Amino acid sequence: MDNPIRGAVFSRFSSISAFAKAIGWKQNKASRIVNGVQKPSVKDMEQMSQCFGITDAATFVSIFFPSLSTM
Repeated sequence: MDNPIRGAVFSRFSSISAFAKAIGWKQNKASRIVNGVQKPSVKDMEQMSQCFGITDAATFVSIFFPSLSTM
């Protein structure tokens, strides 16, 4: 199954460790979210959106709610 969060992370960072450091999370939390073991909370999605530089709703939906996305 496609994981758009993982794709967004690895399009911007060389590793989950680098992503965790950039966003200010512990590596185990970042790993669980990136690998789909844990769903991100609303606060997590907000932090990731800022970290990824997401500025439009369509991109946000395509990453965090891919089953709702029509892109």
